[in-house]
Amino acid sequence: MEDASRMSASESKSASAPRPIRMEPDRVTRIMDLVFTRLGLECDERKVVVERLMEASLSGYHSHGVMRITMYTEGIRVGNMIPGAKLDVLGETVSTLHLDANKGMGPWTATEAMKRAVGKAEATGIGCVSVVNANDVARLGGYVEQPAKDGYIALLMANDAGGNPCVAPWGATSPLMSTNPMAVGIPRKGGDPILIDISTGVSSEGRVKMLRNRGQAVPDGWLIDGDGRTTTDAETYFSTPRQAALLPLGSLIAGHKGFALSILVDVLTGGLSGAGCSGRSPDDLDENALFILVIDPDKFGSRSALSAEVDRLAESIKGARKAPGVDEIRVPGDGARSERERQLKQGIEIDPPVWSSIQEIMDELGIDQDGL
Repeated sequence: MEDASRMSASESKSASAPRPIRMEPDRVTRIMDLVFTRLGLECDERKVVVERLMEASLSGYHSHGVMRITMYTEGIRVGNMIPGAKLDVLGETVSTLHLDANKGMGPWTATEAMKRAVGKAEATGIGCVSVVNANDVARLGGYVEQPAKDGYIALLMANDAGGNPCVAPWGATSPLMSTNPMAVGIPRKGGDPILIDISTGVSSEGRVKMLRNRGQAVPDGWLIDGDGRTTTDAETYFSTPRQAALLPLGSLIAGHKGFALSILVDVLTGGLSGAGCSGRSPDDLDENALFILVIDPDKFGSRSALSAEVDRLAESIKGARKAPGVDEIRVPGDGARSERERQLKQGIEIDPPVWSSIQEIMDELGIDQDGL
């Protein structure tokens, strides 16, 4: 047995950290429904918010799921998230739409904006929607999956409206960019859609927070400190002021590529909508700008031809020669669907600090936890 005195600080912290608890998905759904009811969300809006957070956690994106109950509760209380806010049309053509979300609930905003983009794509072949004054939408991949199942190519991007600097530009050590994520759903003829869901930073901020909650070290190559050295200590990232920044996707080897993608997301979201690009504010503004593009393949070649070719591509990828130690080659989206099936059977994972925060919220809202 290894002497505990020889363990590193991160190993010791991880060993002593409480393990995630498992909870029946139906129970978590009931809890969220009660919480958001007390916070003033009406039926349809509440259903969308709960579904999006549940879908994120069940798909293994815990940092974008149930964990965000506390974020949404605080956002509603301070007025950065407004239940029932109206989506205003700022400009519209047959294929484009510019919307003001007026700080409405992010999942509701993104769901409605995606529906309108799909409607325009159905009519003209292309539906492009830009949204200003939105806020957190949780997991982006949850919004592009259904359009892809319906035969469309759907893309969604988000930035932090010029705030929340957390990713260092390529060659820098100080945080300036947001994580600027993007998601794409691509239809397949013989299976579930290809579902690309990535951050243009090497990781999402929520993932780093989750590792800290679990007492785990951040993987090497995720964070860079002010002296240009990598660090695995999550506390350096969450300190005030921040002593470390996330690296762009590709880390120190190919981070220039993630950095370039981040600029693209910034321009299409914050630039196009008028919300602003990275560097506009040193603070976390609790805002988001969104960019949505939906394409109807029937207005080009055909849906059936595209989905068949994507299916052929996916099967070719899966049939490629495997590297040593690899049991299966998967296409994007396979892992999330597998994780969803597992957690539906075994229960949803919730970190103890997250559960404690949710219990505090329930107590504050007067929700009786017995029998839930």
